[in-house]
Amino acid sequence: AGRDARYAGFNRALDSRRSIGSLAKPFVYLTALMQPEHYNLHSILPDDPIDLKLPTKQVWRPQNYDHQQHGPQPLYMALAQSYNLPTVALGLQVTPKAVLDTMHSAGYSGDAQPLPSIFLGAVDIAPLEVAQMYTTLAAGGYQAPLSAIREVMTKEGEPLSRYSIKVQQTLPEGPVYLLSWALQKVMTLGTGRSAYSVIQPDVVLAGKTGTTDDMRDSWFAGFGGDRVAVIWVGRDDYKPMGLSGASGALPVWSKVMRDLRVKTLDNTPPADVDEQLTDTATGLRADERCTGAMVMPFMHGFLPEDDAPCAGGTNPIEWIRGIFN
Repeated sequence: AGRDARYAGFNRALDSRRSIGSLAKPFVYLTALMQPEHYNLHSILPDDPIDLKLPTKQVWRPQNYDHQQHGPQPLYMALAQSYNLPTVALGLQVTPKAVLDTMHSAGYSGDAQPLPSIFLGAVDIAPLEVAQMYTTLAAGGYQAPLSAIREVMTKEGEPLSRYSIKVQQTLPEGPVYLLSWALQKVMTLGTGRSAYSVIQPDVVLAGKTGTTDDMRDSWFAGFGGDRVAVIWVGRDDYKPMGLSGASGALPVWSKVMRDLRVKTLDNTPPADVDEQLTDTATGLRADERCTGAMVMPFMHGFLPEDDAPCAGGTNPIEWIRGIFN
């Protein structure tokens, strides 16, 4: 998008390195989910103001996109709504270096420094490399280098030369599955939900919006069961467009995936993931008495053992007191 005659012949998919904004957030959350002894999909994250002194002596004060605070958030909902403050708080807990390591494991090959600003996507990456990173997520943590040629055929249609695909596991399958579950909530509860005005609602999809400062870049990256697509919309001269990820890139992504007849995601959990009916208010074990409960995946050995108040467990007043004690 944003073609300009002054840039004729410039391949934006390969050579245009732009700030990825909130497309970086899944890698913050994945870094946390790789530590199941500390985090799960319902871990409560603060949505409080942050003042962070940088090495330059400047103070960084990130804000949510809507300049509002929304109270403590379950981890999956903070990602679904793309809240900045909970993301930064989580990133600081797991450390910038660990997040950058996760990004490299997904396929990022650049030389960004491990600074807190990477949590909100202050890192320039070409669209093709973003596709590589999200393809690793779509493949359950298995990475295969992207290639434009699979095989060369003779004029009779016989294979002349085949290019083998080298696949290696670079991210753990279980935590990636948990992240994919959260990215599906982006599509049903969060910033990606308008995709289902174009795509049939029974097609399970996962994805993430991305918007950079002053709306200079609009991104959407996501996948179904057989396709990964990354859309960037922006101007070559870096002028703002006034389009967020949801209003610019997402409508394009949705139509592309619809036209490709994207298949639904297979939500069969890997062997190291267990599922449990979970109370969305408390993150504890639910039963049929709990309104709005959902089946939530957890790493094996880390299922919530206590019953939620709605399931006859702890008195709600005592449970609330326990959070703040």
